[in-house]
Amino acid sequence: MPTQPIPHELPDASRPTHFLGAGGIGMSGLAELLHHLGYRVSGSDQAPGGQLDRLAELNIPVWVGHGSAPLEQAGAVVYSSAVRPDNPVWAQVQRLGLPRYHRSQVLGALTRRWATLAVAGTHGKTTSSAWLAGVLRRGGINPNALVGGVVRQFQGRNLLVGDTSAQGVLVAEADESDGSFVNMSPQGVLLTNLEEDHLDHHGTLAELKAAFRAFLERIPPGGLLVYGWDDPGAREAAAGCKAGKLSYGLGPKADVRAQVLSMAPGRMEVRLDTPWGPLTVVSPLGGEQNAQNMAGVAATALGWTRRAPTLTWGSGGENLGGLAQALGEFSGVDRRQQFLGTWRGLHLFDDYAHHPTEVRVTLEGFLRMYGSPLTVVFQPHLYSRTQHFAQEFAQALAPAQHVFVTDVYGAREAPVPGIDARTILDHLPHHPSAHRLAHWRDLLTLAQNGSLPTAHATGLLVTMGAGDIWKLGPELMGTAP
Repeated sequence: MPTQPIPHELPDASRPTHFLGAGGIGMSGLAELLHHLGYRVSGSDQAPGGQLDRLAELNIPVWVGHGSAPLEQAGAVVYSSAVRPDNPVWAQVQRLGLPRYHRSQVLGALTRRWATLAVAGTHGKTTSSAWLAGVLRRGGINPNALVGGVVRQFQGRNLLVGDTSAQGVLVAEADESDGSFVNMSPQGVLLTNLEEDHLDHHGTLAELKAAFRAFLERIPPGGLLVYGWDDPGAREAAAGCKAGKLSYGLGPKADVRAQVLSMAPGRMEVRLDTPWGPLTVVSPLGGEQNAQNMAGVAATALGWTRRAPTLTWGSGGENLGGLAQALGEFSGVDRRQQFLGTWRGLHLFDDYAHHPTEVRVTLEGFLRMYGSPLTVVFQPHLYSRTQHFAQEFAQALAPAQHVFVTDVYGAREAPVPGIDARTILDHLPHHPSAHRLAHWRDLLTLAQNGSLPTAHATGLLVTMGAGDIWKLGPELMGTAP
């Protein structure tokens, strides 16, 4: 494994810093933020993509492939866990004697530079962190933000560059997948939930919980923890934390409680009961999970207000009407219930859900807002996750009228014999319309042959997963680049 430097420092700004894996959504945002801070940065990745293109537009040198040319000029390298220890690039790094910084160490140094609100949890991190950054900006704080998705209100980027002085504020996702979030030093944490996931790294649920406890211990005395009351894992983790606490959720015991008053396509009305009074929000986002996310963002913003008296959403320091307006202005993140267009009478949506709970609540939301029929094309992400959650995935997919499951998108994992789409479909033996696709492109062939069971239907077709399934919608509509 690459050796680690002292994690409390940023790389030396006098020489270029090279990002290995710069095409990743988190890495590209971090590279761009350092660029705006005056660092000379460069980046490389194994494949071309939109994030590399974005860096190139900023005149940041980028390469496809981890060759030696950019390393020859670098003073340090920043890498993500996606660059595995057996990657040949490490021999070049070793030969040149370059200091190595894990992405989380650089992010951790930034959390000590600015007052930081970190968003953690198994689900909802990206939506909640983007939503929170937008609400803070609307309230008079000019935050910096690093999130794990493309945000429409961030001009199609995954970051905000705000006040970069010592008085600045940072909103950032805290990634539990490899345990590296313990390098962060947040003043406040929004903990959405804590469920079993990423056991390929943590091994057991007990070890995952221990990692979250270690992360929450990073909150200093007088800091803030906002946590999801509806989730048993979040409640358990919060119980041992000594920070000031606020809870949120749909249940009656939450400090900030959300009640969905109405829900229709493109419009959800939510009442939030808070210790400071009630407010009603009209949001373009739908689904009870987004009502929960809204409550978490509101609780964090209100809790932070007590520590930042200049924060305002209108004419008063805690103007709830202004906060309601700010919450309602958020239009979401790409790949989260994203509407793509219409094809053969089907409304096409794309979503990043890749955990059984995410799949279940997302499909429940679509059915509540749009009704039947609903077709889902699900691409499992990681062999280990597919094997561990096969039955739970099947149960989550079962309410859809038509189910297509592709073979596994392995990402960082090598194939596991016998783990494929059938691993999930074997748990749907009585579903009236459940089908295997070796690859999502096979659905294009069915569409061209007129063989899709949904070809004559109206309703929704939802592509879902954390791999490259997002490409299917544009291919169907003929809008792919």
